[in-house]
Amino acid sequence: MPPLDDEAISMAFPWSSKTIRSRRKALSTFCCGCGQREGDLGQPLRYCSKCQVASYCSKECQKSDWPEHKPICGAVGIPKLIKTLMASPDLLMPLGGCFILAFDLINRARCREPLVARLDVAVEPSDIFNCAEIFLGLGEGTLGSGSKKAGKGKNYDGMLQVNAFTPITNPKRITDSHRVVWQRERASADAAGFHYNEVVLMDIFHADGQMSMTIPMQISAGLKELVAEWITDGFAKPTDADPTGKTTRDQCTIETSTQILNAYIRADKKNKMLLRAQMRPADIQVIRDAATDPETVPAIMLLTKIAREPIYQPMYQVFVEGRKAATGVAPSIPVLNLL
Repeated sequence: MPPLDDEAISMAFPWSSKTIRSRRKALSTFCCGCGQREGDLGQPLRYCSKCQVASYCSKECQKSDWPEHKPICGAVGIPKLIKTLMASPDLLMPLGGCFILAFDLINRARCREPLVARLDVAVEPSDIFNCAEIFLGLGEGTLGSGSKKAGKGKNYDGMLQVNAFTPITNPKRITDSHRVVWQRERASADAAGFHYNEVVLMDIFHADGQMSMTIPMQISAGLKELVAEWITDGFAKPTDADPTGKTTRDQCTIETSTQILNAYIRADKKNKMLLRAQMRPADIQVIRDAATDPETVPAIMLLTKIAREPIYQPMYQVFVEGRKAATGVAPSIPVLNLL
């Protein structure tokens, strides 16, 4: 992938904001209650009056879906950000690449079985220095020790970021709901002539733990060829991920694929991808928890990402040294088992 400057962004992401909005709307053209598509119903679906994201064919379906939709409806703006991510064709490439790598789809076709992965996302500060301010507790105590009050009462511009991609390999974790969504998308792909595209499902979890969404996507032969090239040649490391400013090549892995995706979102200063939003108190709390009390899944995932990705290394080193000075021992990262 090319370096991350404005010209490269406009060339690498030719899809306009208008096109992304149109594709995002297409993701909503089925009833969240019964699963019927708008085209099959012969009538337009009605949207939830509060969030304007969930769509229904009738009041009965809306009422039956309310227990599932209620926590999602409360997360103002988050469902729209997630659907925007899944409506951005160029950002789907590294996500599709994660599926290809996780399930070895280059060497083994798996067109007739549901493949599911968990994608954990969060809204983080679009400015890395604001992220450091919250994570390190700057102005709130000992440098690097973190603070449960860091960032409290402040407004931060945020952006959607991917914290982790976790393939679901245990068949018992694939639910009846997964199978219904997969069968519907499989039938749609076959009807369009894409018999050899894998149909995969993305369970997308937001960091505040109050909501998740399942969105299907297809893996084409062309994407498999592209990922095979990435495996051979590696990724051009984003310029903002290397403090020396040099462009090097990284091995193509699930971790580097999500890192590339995050870096492109971060570089989109003009918000052409529509993935920026004001941070909520819950978003800030996850960052504080990662530094002070990483016991929840979102906090542990964020701390793991901060320890792993190069762009966070200066901030993480300050955190490690501060924790050593305060406690006498280096911080450890709890192990997660989501499988």
